[in-house]
Amino acid sequence: MKRILNYLRARLGWIIFSILVGLGIGGYYLYQQIQAEQARQQSLATLRTEVIGRGDIVSIVSATGAILPEQQVNLFFQLPGLVTEVSVASGDEVKAGQVLAQLDDADLRLAAQQASDALTVAELNRQKLLAGPTAGDVAIAQANLRAANASAYDLSKGLPQQEIDIAQLQYDSQLAVYQRISNQYNGAVQFAQDYPQFALPLETLDTLKANAEAAFYSAEIARLQLEQVQDSADPGALSVAYAQIVQAQAVLSQTLAPTPDLQIALADLAVEQARTALNQAELRLSRAQLTAPFDGVVALVNVKTGEAAGTAPAIGLIDVTQFHLDVTVDEVDVAQLAVGQGVSLTVDALPGVPLSGKVDRLAPTAVGASGLVNYAVRLVLDPTEAALRAGMSATAAITVAEARDVALVPNWAIRRDRRTGQAYASLKVGEALIEVEIETGLRGESYTEVLSGVSLGDVAAISNEREKLDVWGGGG
Repeated sequence: MKRILNYLRARLGWIIFSILVGLGIGGYYLYQQIQAEQARQQSLATLRTEVIGRGDIVSIVSATGAILPEQQVNLFFQLPGLVTEVSVASGDEVKAGQVLAQLDDADLRLAAQQASDALTVAELNRQKLLAGPTAGDVAIAQANLRAANASAYDLSKGLPQQEIDIAQLQYDSQLAVYQRISNQYNGAVQFAQDYPQFALPLETLDTLKANAEAAFYSAEIARLQLEQVQDSADPGALSVAYAQIVQAQAVLSQTLAPTPDLQIALADLAVEQARTALNQAELRLSRAQLTAPFDGVVALVNVKTGEAAGTAPAIGLIDVTQFHLDVTVDEVDVAQLAVGQGVSLTVDALPGVPLSGKVDRLAPTAVGASGLVNYAVRLVLDPTEAALRAGMSATAAITVAEARDVALVPNWAIRRDRRTGQAYASLKVGEALIEVEIETGLRGESYTEVLSGVSLGDVAAISNEREKLDVWGGGG
């Protein structure tokens, strides 16, 4: 009996133990299920979700830079000299062509006037040459020939004292003319040696020299004529008279002959040389004065009246009627840009002030730095009344594409396979999260246009863990 009782006690212990073990295992599984359900509920409660709908999307390329004036120039005096006038101060508004500063230009004005006079002389000489001999020139040549013939005739029969006196007066007159022209020529040569920068053109000096030589020969002829009439019986004097006839005939023939082409060409060259000299003199004169090349505002003034002009910029000028922004855009975004695209801008110093502009130019070559490939882009601002200042920081948003009334999926719900390039959208279907293949279109800052793969009303969803690994970089 005792053995039976011991056996029953042992069996009962095993039964109780088995029951306890079973209860423990069941409780563990129940605990696991409760934990799993709680985790599932917690996961569902923290999902980021959004119902897929339709809307508009805009693709924007952003860049930053500094506001710069469209025109900016530093003006220098290109000649040494003393500053006699400074007519502007920093901040003054000026008009194109307005005189800003002036050097002492007395010597330059004198040189320009002399060059102008030389050009006038050269042009008159050319006009006289092209016009040919006047009726008076021909009459004089004919009269000289008649006089030579008469002189020879008189010598052949002897002349009275009255003719001798007339010949003396003619010689004295011709000698005085020669001395006057010779002194004029010698004075011009001496002036050219002393002041070569103000010398008359070589053609003018040659003309004076030729006139002096002609006057010398005329005086010499008059002297010979005087000798002839003084001794009319001298055969040599009569020979001279005949030579004068030949010379007068040659002068008349030359007067009536057409002007040689070479002489005309030389006269044309003399005019061009004189005009070039005048242009150079006027250019030097203009460099003694600084004028505004465009309407603008004086940015700096580095000269003072009474001081010598230095090599530093004398005056700085900027155009505040037009501003631009130079930015750099990476090789991916620059492919979306085109000249003429609209731009909206925000200036850090002027928050809330709307500014607009357009793409003005795109650099044809890239600028590489630290392995990155960027392109320079210039954006021109539209006219504005905003208080812009050169150097202000600004951010530009360039609208490169837009789509209206299309299916939009938030960027945080899209993943792209880096190996295949296939895009996937994360959706909540019932209590589960799934990924579906999608075909994407335009991508904006927060949303992407989806062409196929999802339907309106689907719920885009991701867990917190997925959001941390968002490869699109889109916030929402």
